[in-house]
Amino acid sequence: MLHPETFDGHGYYYPLGNSPAINLVGFLPLEIDAEILLLGCGDVRNILFTLFTESSETANKVHRKYHFTCCDFEGAVIARNILLLAMILKNEEASTMWPIYYDIFMSETCSQALKSHLAELLSASEDIESWLKSDLGKVLTVGSKYTLAVVRRLWSAWAKGLDEKGKGQRRKSVERELANIVKERHSKGSILSVARSAGPLTIEVMRASMDHFNHYWKHGTTDHHTEKPPVSNPTFSLTKYGRKFSVHYGTNPLAGFHLSTAVVPFGSRDFRPMKNSSDFTPLVKCAKEEFNLWCQSFRNAQKNNTFTICFFVDEALELCGSLSPRIDATGIKEINENNATSKGYLHNHPTQFNVIDISNLIDHVGTYNILLSILTLLRKDHISYLSTETLLKHEFNIDRGNEALYNVFGVDPASVFALLGITVVDFMCAQTSISQVSEHQLEAFADGEQRHGRLVWKWIPSFQPEGLNEDCTSISQEPKFLYDVKNMVDFLAAIYKKLFSIENHTWSLQQMEDCVKKRKPINILQHNTRMTFSLLLQKVKRLTSATVNWNELMERLLLFVTRDCGCFIAPCFVQEQDALNLLHKVKTADYLDIPPSLAATRFRSVRGHRTSKINYESVLTCVTLSVPINAFNKLSMRDMKQVGTPQLQLTLSCGDLMNHFCAIQRKFGNLDAIDGTEPGEIYFERNAPKFKEDLDGWMGTSSILYSCMVPTWFLMLIGCKISLDVVSNPMTSLLITELGPFMKLFETDVDDHKIVRLSTMFPLAKTFLGVPTGLKTAKDLYNTRFGASSTLTGDTSKVGPTPKPSGLQREYTLLMLGRTRRLERQQASGLGPLPGSLDYGAHPMISRILYRWSVESDHSLVKLLEDKATISTTREGSSGIRVHLGPSSKLIVFPFPIGEPIKLSVARKSKYIEIDAPMYNGFMGAPLYSQFPILIANKSLRSIVPWGMHRINLDKSPAVLIDLLKHGKSGYDWISSAATFSLSRQERANINSCTHKYFGDLMSEIKETIHMIIIRYLGIQGFQHSCFVLSCEGVGGYMLIYVKDIRLDLSGQNITADCALVPFEDNSLPQIAPDLVDFHHAPLRCSPEESKAWLQIAPNLVERCRTWQHKQSCEYIKSSRIPLSAPGLRIGDPPICNCGKGIFPKTFYDDPVIKPFLPHATRAALGLLFPPPYSKQLQNMRHLISKTSGLSLPNILSEEPKKTGCALCGKEEDGDRKLRKCTACMNVEYCSKECQKKDWKAHKKTHGT
Repeated sequence: MLHPETFDGHGYYYPLGNSPAINLVGFLPLEIDAEILLLGCGDVRNILFTLFTESSETANKVHRKYHFTCCDFEGAVIARNILLLAMILKNEEASTMWPIYYDIFMSETCSQALKSHLAELLSASEDIESWLKSDLGKVLTVGSKYTLAVVRRLWSAWAKGLDEKGKGQRRKSVERELANIVKERHSKGSILSVARSAGPLTIEVMRASMDHFNHYWKHGTTDHHTEKPPVSNPTFSLTKYGRKFSVHYGTNPLAGFHLSTAVVPFGSRDFRPMKNSSDFTPLVKCAKEEFNLWCQSFRNAQKNNTFTICFFVDEALELCGSLSPRIDATGIKEINENNATSKGYLHNHPTQFNVIDISNLIDHVGTYNILLSILTLLRKDHISYLSTETLLKHEFNIDRGNEALYNVFGVDPASVFALLGITVVDFMCAQTSISQVSEHQLEAFADGEQRHGRLVWKWIPSFQPEGLNEDCTSISQEPKFLYDVKNMVDFLAAIYKKLFSIENHTWSLQQMEDCVKKRKPINILQHNTRMTFSLLLQKVKRLTSATVNWNELMERLLLFVTRDCGCFIAPCFVQEQDALNLLHKVKTADYLDIPPSLAATRFRSVRGHRTSKINYESVLTCVTLSVPINAFNKLSMRDMKQVGTPQLQLTLSCGDLMNHFCAIQRKFGNLDAIDGTEPGEIYFERNAPKFKEDLDGWMGTSSILYSCMVPTWFLMLIGCKISLDVVSNPMTSLLITELGPFMKLFETDVDDHKIVRLSTMFPLAKTFLGVPTGLKTAKDLYNTRFGASSTLTGDTSKVGPTPKPSGLQREYTLLMLGRTRRLERQQASGLGPLPGSLDYGAHPMISRILYRWSVESDHSLVKLLEDKATISTTREGSSGIRVHLGPSSKLIVFPFPIGEPIKLSVARKSKYIEIDAPMYNGFMGAPLYSQFPILIANKSLRSIVPWGMHRINLDKSPAVLIDLLKHGKSGYDWISSAATFSLSRQERANINSCTHKYFGDLMSEIKETIHMIIIRYLGIQGFQHSCFVLSCEGVGGYMLIYVKDIRLDLSGQNITADCALVPFEDNSLPQIAPDLVDFHHAPLRCSPEESKAWLQIAPNLVERCRTWQHKQSCEYIKSSRIPLSAPGLRIGDPPICNCGKGIFPKTFYDDPVIKPFLPHATRAALGLLFPPPYSKQLQNMRHLISKTSGLSLPNILSEEPKKTGCALCGKEEDGDRKLRKCTACMNVEYCSKECQKKDWKAHKKTHGT
């Protein structure tokens, strides 16, 4: 309902992931059990990689428990995932599992194995009780009876798809579909996207990945095969879209693995450069090796009872609503309860998660929908986080630089973060440990519509110089805000225009024109409904002080929507907005504050005594329209490229009156008949209409039920009709000739009881209502938690206030600038944006925040104020201001970080002191403890973790073999190139413009030091070194960094130095001083500011790779400060605790150079730091081509697509003719020996290349 319903009878199937696997718990402390929610989960690569990378052979490794909740709307994805994991648990050979899960065609042996495993699954899943009691069901649980019914149905269909009868015909059918996709989608050029899975080695594997992509779509297999496997894989061609091959044209099995391991393999320090080879065999080999490692780790984790996985087949946003533990998350108890009960949800689901990963759902659902629906499920503490990815540029287009986040939100992003209480991690820290080097490299070759990016979101904390602690008071209580109504209307109006920009035809036409000019496909979709805006208003109202005139705000906002929003159809959605605002307790419109029969008389005559058989006074009604499936023939019979996925809406009309409703719910099935109704009368059901659900969906013959909440008064008008329409916008204009100007698919009268139902609740499926003994439905759980649910019968127009959170709430005043006011202020001052700050132009924003400290109730403070005692302020952390009034003081903690300068106003007569602070808006000279924050997550567990950096298991990260004699310096240019991309253009300019080490910009200095450590370890510049001493002018050396290896950070796609840190502490320096005499090292000079930064960074580098547990005597825990030398960060004071000193792999102790220092050293992971992906002046690969040696980029750009068919005569392979590869080079194919002999003279010249 938050996202518009669409006609998705056509669509793509995504059986495999299209981006490399990530560690799902990378930001979670080791000691904390993981409750992980995966929405739009796709394949199981992230689960397998997480269990692999979090495993360790370290003796005192902390073992946590994992609970994965996986949700995907495509049942075939979930069915395949359970199948693969079941095969792993049954110890199936990896060589058998790979073709079953990754290949389109497979051998007879694999076919028989698949049939056997499907039989086992079907035997164990006869009913929900059988499944949960089975060995598999105890580990691989299902969250609902609906889920089990869907996956069991698919397993059965796949088993039938392996029958001998019709096997050849099925294979030929898939071959034709493959050929059609290649012809329509791949003929214009090579697909480069698979190469991004190599991270910093993208260019190295690019040509091989392109060739493998072509091979996979031509042959349907990952490997080379002398003969095509005879069996088509049914798991690729039997989905919710029916018995047809609908796999997305960008799918490739290698994309989910880390292809950089083809060059830097697991298990041993090695380096196997591919030198832009077209041979993809190393890529296949490394993917299969990684798959084997994943399977082994998964089995070991299961033996240790480490995890459980729960699967849901469901829409992501619907599942969030059903699991939400808060009533006011949607404000509609009936919606949540109906969905949960209808799908037979079981009782044992978590309702709070510390990790939520949504893959790239933002591309398809929208950012506001994600944040407003998911945040109620995210635990409110410092460690829980939401992980998002983007692939499509239209939602998060970093080409806009600083404007990228504005493009997402429509207003100043910092202001949205402040209101929602959550922020992007790298926005707060001004840097990220997650690399996007692969995307920069891909953009040098093609300007496509894809750009992969990852963002991590966390609740906004109050950073402190001594580090964060487990006290989460600052984020657990919502503040109250005062503000100017006009400016808040301006702010909300800008968001409204962003949410419904597609309804503005001027904007839509401009977007289409831009697409045509750039020769890009037109794909402009609206992700939001009026429920999105209503939930946002609900959030703002909850934060609004009671002294603000909320009714005035809503009236002004309604005036904007109906008159000034630039969309002529917006008034048609006012009835829907009012209905949703009532349900979400935002505002009760006047006509919804009176009985519906009275409201109806204002427009037309009503049905009198025949209005209803019952005394029905509910101002809102759920209307359900049953649409026959053949009503969609005009869409389903057309080509998918012409139709796309048009959005649908329900429309209520009566004469000249017309109202649209896009917040609708869809079900497949047939309504049960109702008795005792007469033609011409309207009948209201007090409960949910019952129907029998059809799991065949679009492939079935049942009707489609569309439901939404509408004002009751409209239904009482004589002649009221209801219709299902295609939403009219420039993208759907081609359908007008077939559907007419109003784009109606189906229409009927509201009193047609056979296909229209009016009720107090949404439709409830009968199919899964029977619940086995001992299990509870979500309805039972709901009633236990909240008490018996109520329905919408009776007068619901009088809604009570939203319950306030417990505890004392402080009120703050927001100074907001609308677009016009902000322009005027900038012009009047003659000043532009602050240096180094993010400037979002003249967008509406929260500019400053004020807090008024009233001393009226304290006579001693009043006396100090009247006697004109000294008043001053000091900063305490990123959000705290301590106000000193003579000898007394008060700490004011703002709900989000603030900047400088701080203004102080004193009203001695009115007896208050006002603190006025600017909003922190990103990159505003943040202090060190905000740029590199670290926290004590749990004192009792002695759990410590960096707040802004992801963790890395160094022992599971491949090490690069450095051999300059064999590979030359050019063989390692990819490392230097990655380090170069860690700098922004401005930072690069800072470095290039200085003749000395100190650049005057702290991040430039830190990044250059990291850069120098890496390239000097490699020996690319100057002599090769492994030991580096950081020194400060006037003080001398203060830290030794020993680099053992350069490793690949697979999850972050980064490069990391595996090193030992030895701070020169006052108490330990005498012990190590003798070993420093004649110690061979590379000195690195640092400014005093950079030296302090390294003391702040050091604990972060240690904690992000820690595999040991902190001791009970840990200095961090005892002192409640990290680093130990905070806040002064004095050189000589110990910055790192003693818990991890001396804990290193044996290979460290094998080096006599560093061995004497190891008892005083701690292992650390020193990785490259990158600017956030929406920063100004990111470097571009095309600007750095001159730095890339041994590779001609223009040659790759101009490379012609590889020819297919016989290398001599060009004949293609068909049913009777088989092509054979040259057995030595495997690069060309021939249709016969004669052709090979004739071509040998020409071919032998390139035979060995």
